[in-house]
Amino acid sequence: MARMRVSRRARLLPLLLLLLPLLLPVVALLSACATTSTDDEMRRLEARSAYEAGVKSISEGRVSLGLASLRQAAEVEPQNALYHNAVGAVLLNVGRFPDAQAEFQKAVELDPTYADAYHNLGSAYAEQGKWEEAITAYKKALAQTIYTSPENTYNNLGYAYWALDRRKEAEDAFRAALQLEPKLVPSHFWLGVLLQKEGRKDEAKLHFQAARDLEPASLLGKRAAEVLKAIGDGG
Repeated sequence: MARMRVSRRARLLPLLLLLLPLLLPVVALLSACATTSTDDEMRRLEARSAYEAGVKSISEGRVSLGLASLRQAAEVEPQNALYHNAVGAVLLNVGRFPDAQAEFQKAVELDPTYADAYHNLGSAYAEQGKWEEAITAYKKALAQTIYTSPENTYNNLGYAYWALDRRKEAEDAFRAALQLEPKLVPSHFWLGVLLQKEGRKDEAKLHFQAARDLEPASLLGKRAAEVLKAIGDGG
């Protein structure tokens, strides 16, 4: 089966590099017995400052500078899973998939409950054609108790199953995504493709229409319109 791809950004969660609250200043005069604690606090502050500088640079389109700052944060505070996930997210977006994978692996090793990092790890695997590994990572993301965007992971899980020609599982994943978010255009489009391949043309048409109508100016919206036109429904 031919490997069907969409843009990398359609697979990934948005790069939400949220600014974390600033920590209170460290009091200048501390007892000698608190030296180690003070050093740790200073490192956390240094890492936080680098992280926030990286977020700001990326928001301004200065990706290389932002990546350098995020790397600095991860180096200063290497046990912070957030920083490794942030570095990985940037690397993923610029196409450095093996490097991104390594950062996401560090993040989930440090925090085995980090759903977003598992999702991103799955996307790094998927971009390298490691579909079984991607499925495993996506399932781990979905298994976490706290997860704000499971619909995106179900959508990506559908891609992975579809790439392996596991159509029933792909259909179930896309439908799960749409149950959580009925306006998720990629799931509508690729479910339409899958149903059309299965000969279920009327069902497929409904999902192509949804993709077209929800986002007519998007890449998948335009492709859905082209498919509908080709099968005699260009209205």
